Amino acid sequence: KANPDLYCKLGHLHLLSEDYHKSLSAYNKYHLLESEYWKDYPFLFGLGIVYYHFSAYSWTVKLFQQLLYNEPSFCKINEVHCRLGLVFKVTSNLESAVKHFKRALADPRSCSISKPEIRFHLGHLYEIQGKYVAARGEYEQIIALPATQVKSFVQANTLRQLGWIHHTVESFGDAASRSATALQFLQRSIEIDRNNGQTWYFLGRYYSSMGKVHDAFVSYRQSIDKSEASADTWCSIGVLYQEQNQPMDALQAYICAVQLDRNHEAAWRDLAILYEACQQPRDALVCYLNAKHCAQNTKDEDLSRRIKLLQEQVGSSPNEHLNKGHILPCIEDAWTLPIPAELTQRQSAFNAIIKHCRENKINKHIYTSPESWQPPMWYLSAQQIQVLQNLRLNRSILTSNQLMELERLEHNFAIMSQHQQRLMATATRHQAVPTAIPTATAVNSLPGNMVTSMAVSPMVNGIIPSPTTVSAVVTTQGIVCSTPSGKERYPMNSIVNGTMDNHLYKDATGMDKSHLKTGKLVSSPVLSNANGVNGVFSPSAPSGVQGYPPVLQTTTSSHKLLPNGPATENGKLNYHHHQGALDGGARYNSVMDTPQDTPSSDVNPSLHTTTNPYQLQTKLTNHMHHHGGTNGSIVSIKPSPPLSHASRSSGADGVLSPTSASLDQRQSPIKEKLGEKEDLLSEDKYLKQSYELSVIPHRPLPPLLQPIGIPFTLPARDVIQTCRKLMCNGSSPKHLHLDKCPPPSKPPSRKQTLPKEELSPPAPTIYLESKKEAMSRALADFCTNPQNPVTVIRGLAAALKLDLGLFSTKTLVESNPQCTVEVRTQAQQPSEENWDSNGTNKVWLCESSRSYSSIAKYAQYQAMTFQESMKRNTNQNTSGEKSSRGTSDASDPCSSKSTSKRKTFKTIKFGTNIDLSDEKKWKLQLQELSKLPWLFRLVSAGNMLSHVGHSILGMNTIQLYMKVPGSRTPGHQENNNYSAININIGPGDCEWFAVPEEYWGEICNLCEKHNINYLSGSWWPVLEDLYHANIPVYRFIQKPGDLVWLNAGTVHWVQAVGWCNNIAWNVGLVSPHQYQMTVERYEWNKFCGYKSIVPIVQLTWNMAQHVRITNPKLFNMMKTCMMRSLWQCQQMLDNLKKNNIDVIWHGRTDEEHSHYCETCEVELFNLLFVRRSESNLQTHLVHCLNCARNLNPDLENFVVLNQYHTDELMRIYDSFTLVSRILSISA
Repeated sequence: KANPDLYCKLGHLHLLSEDYHKSLSAYNKYHLLESEYWKDYPFLFGLGIVYYHFSAYSWTVKLFQQLLYNEPSFCKINEVHCRLGLVFKVTSNLESAVKHFKRALADPRSCSISKPEIRFHLGHLYEIQGKYVAARGEYEQIIALPATQVKSFVQANTLRQLGWIHHTVESFGDAASRSATALQFLQRSIEIDRNNGQTWYFLGRYYSSMGKVHDAFVSYRQSIDKSEASADTWCSIGVLYQEQNQPMDALQAYICAVQLDRNHEAAWRDLAILYEACQQPRDALVCYLNAKHCAQNTKDEDLSRRIKLLQEQVGSSPNEHLNKGHILPCIEDAWTLPIPAELTQRQSAFNAIIKHCRENKINKHIYTSPESWQPPMWYLSAQQIQVLQNLRLNRSILTSNQLMELERLEHNFAIMSQHQQRLMATATRHQAVPTAIPTATAVNSLPGNMVTSMAVSPMVNGIIPSPTTVSAVVTTQGIVCSTPSGKERYPMNSIVNGTMDNHLYKDATGMDKSHLKTGKLVSSPVLSNANGVNGVFSPSAPSGVQGYPPVLQTTTSSHKLLPNGPATENGKLNYHHHQGALDGGARYNSVMDTPQDTPSSDVNPSLHTTTNPYQLQTKLTNHMHHHGGTNGSIVSIKPSPPLSHASRSSGADGVLSPTSASLDQRQSPIKEKLGEKEDLLSEDKYLKQSYELSVIPHRPLPPLLQPIGIPFTLPARDVIQTCRKLMCNGSSPKHLHLDKCPPPSKPPSRKQTLPKEELSPPAPTIYLESKKEAMSRALADFCTNPQNPVTVIRGLAAALKLDLGLFSTKTLVESNPQCTVEVRTQAQQPSEENWDSNGTNKVWLCESSRSYSSIAKYAQYQAMTFQESMKRNTNQNTSGEKSSRGTSDASDPCSSKSTSKRKTFKTIKFGTNIDLSDEKKWKLQLQELSKLPWLFRLVSAGNMLSHVGHSILGMNTIQLYMKVPGSRTPGHQENNNYSAININIGPGDCEWFAVPEEYWGEICNLCEKHNINYLSGSWWPVLEDLYHANIPVYRFIQKPGDLVWLNAGTVHWVQAVGWCNNIAWNVGLVSPHQYQMTVERYEWNKFCGYKSIVPIVQLTWNMAQHVRITNPKLFNMMKTCMMRSLWQCQQMLDNLKKNNIDVIWHGRTDEEHSHYCETCEVELFNLLFVRRSESNLQTHLVHCLNCARNLNPDLENFVVLNQYHTDELMRIYDSFTLVSRILSISA
């Protein structure tokens, strides 16, 4: 049997030599042979770097999360934080990116990215989020450094961003001073790096705003010369021409912009304004519709009003009068205008051949030597054609990134097909067919072949006419290729040059990745046979240079459209510029432009990724083709995910599939098979025991509860001594699993296919008729049964004579009108649907904005909306013609006005998270809830949360929700998987959706597929997606007075049907099932870097002091948790003593909240590492040991505080024993 370590070392060697394909193969072989791969931290780091190189970002994150979880003090942990920061920045997870860049910046150790570069990324993230003051602070710290400490391109880009924010952010001073400062910064940036096209573009924007037309034009020309063709630059050039009253030149520039980026909303809108100014309403309407299509995630009432007005104008006028005597070519003809050479480089080889043939007339001699013919660089290889076929077959389940790759391949395939047809036609005329051309068999065998059309247009001379000259059309030759769908791929540039990334980023306005979805453009309403299919106007243009594709950019408008004409201000046309991240816009291109001679390596001080993660499959296949057999058995064509929960369809890297199905199902080193317990057991008896002790079928105990191997009968002192001896003797503490537990994972996917009727099971409902039934043990047993994820209890208020009127809006206003209310502004939608903000697509993202108000003010809003609804229903019922429609609207408060293409929804406000914990202000309300049965009470000896020792808002305190119809609580599981109670006060109903806990992993995968963070994101599932994934959904109505019990871990989301109030809190039953579920989510949160607001270790020690445990399994779990935390504390104390670091007694007061690490947000128990804040000396920051050592290995400037004496912990540990059930009852 081969030694797995040899393959791991071979992977390291190939990684150091930058042979990533061989490194990946060796790492995969090691992963296959070593079941406990997660114990090898260099392996996790090395494979994470390899996946990062291939842009397999989802796998990179999971590998680095495993490394951070198992070994947070790893020597290269700073590099891990830098890579994670870049990954999260690329994937628009801005908060996580800021978090990791901050940790990398605070770490004094060096990595491949310098500290000034890290600070630049941090400042740029603040800039994207709209935190301009913080961004300026980071930038100013960079330029304040000596020039020798900052790389020239970092300094140049920092000055560029400083200049831009001074130009665009009005809060930075008066216009004159800001303009002078902005110009100074931009000019200094160009002095340092004259080849930065983005800087020239910003300077052109500055000159344009200052009215310096000539200087602006020169800057734009420099931008095009220095960098890739940019849609923003061409759009700005078009605005410049239009301001100079040169409409033809402006048209040409706008067409260039939309050909580079089909989703460039600014260019479409400015093009519409141009057509409207030239009295061509039909073309203006087409452009406005396309602008609206591009702005799917923003609402623009002025744009909608303008479209409606033009539609009426076009519909009421005869076609022959619409464009009579037009100044500009119509939109269909505009696509054949001369295009700058930057746009046609991908067709340069084909154009050169045709031009040579026509000018010299030697066509008959071109293909006389077939052996010497070489396909152009944009030809698809056989492997790429296979990838295209696979993507087409799975189009319905592709992610946005995969759809982007599919469209790129289809675009290249269409060009290749046209090229082949022309070559065949030419060869047929001259009886010379080049044998090197791929045959038509592969082309015709592709599913869903597209019909392509070829149009010849004048070729480009690459010259931009000056704004001061008369525009002229240069007749040369070019190519326009279109597809029936009108789709073309213009991908985001995912290359990270050097250490700086050229990605697009999301701004703080909540816009999603609309640039990843190139949909159909809207056709002219009077053309039935446009250049496309089914009336869809779909002109297409050649894309940019292969390997450096044009970049999609989203912009925002800087003007408003007037209802009776184009946008005007003081008699002048206003235009829609690309504003960048600071001008209200959304995304940046080429944020950091690195010098061309910067080395590209993952081990040198630079980061490099390929343009698209799906190129990995082709690269590996080509590697096998060229090097087949050179690396023996370690070469694999497809990489294998080393992660237990990797799947083929999750994330944005679905093409990177495992080598075998068995790897997909690996949940731990134990080969897990549902229903076969023998296969669950490993040769490691302690892992075997973790499955046997688990109370959840087919799932092991979470790492914190996995057995250590020391008997529970040993006293605390002996436990410590045993651990010390094993560590001091040099013997491997492997069997102790002190820090070597398998990382947590999602529950295994269900393989059983449910019948259609079982996908919508009825919710268990109990009707109570008496107080005896409400207090019965049978009710508690039914609710807490893990087989019942949710239970609806009706008649409880009547049986217990609860006065729910104490929670009515009127009583709340009388009791505490100034109580703070968190208000969520949402769209009122049907409960089974969730549409984007434009009302065109069903999505998972549940958007809302946060603000704050008071109970009194929200009560007024609640009453006002109710009165308006009553008045509207009354008016509808009194109208004879509209009575039927009025009844329909009244019955569905979430009904929307919709057309065939777009839905519009009313905006509503949801009052949430109202704290009712103050016993003085809410005394009557809290006393009334004490009538509830023991299981449902807020405070009870059998409720874990009653033993935390302090208040946790919304969990062991009451929270109130004030709702209007359509108010939504997005999908989630309760904090740390605790059970939950929700009572509807009325008078309206609520609709609930619930999914059993065992399916949360599959819902998490669906959230990742939609680029939403399952733990911290806001999501509303699309029911069709859940049913397609074979996930059952409970759906039921909660009427006034109904109590809903959510069992541990139940996934749920809620929408109000009428006007109502709800109260809710959490309950933690003292049971092994609830405790294991709680710790399982505690460990998963730690794995994902998400804060657990319930301090589980502190809670366990408190319960050991105050609760008698009669369940053996629960006792074993708690004892294991205490044993681990006891040894961890003692081990830290021993190390501190060995290094002569004093520990100061601090103690712990009553009601003192638990402490969490300021950096990694993990719970801190007993030992606190405290330092003063650098920004505020009066503030003290608490850290864990690992983060403290990362900041300073010698713990200088840290004070170590101790909250418990070791003797006290040992006393609690020894006194915690299993109590006999009989003794417990007698006591």
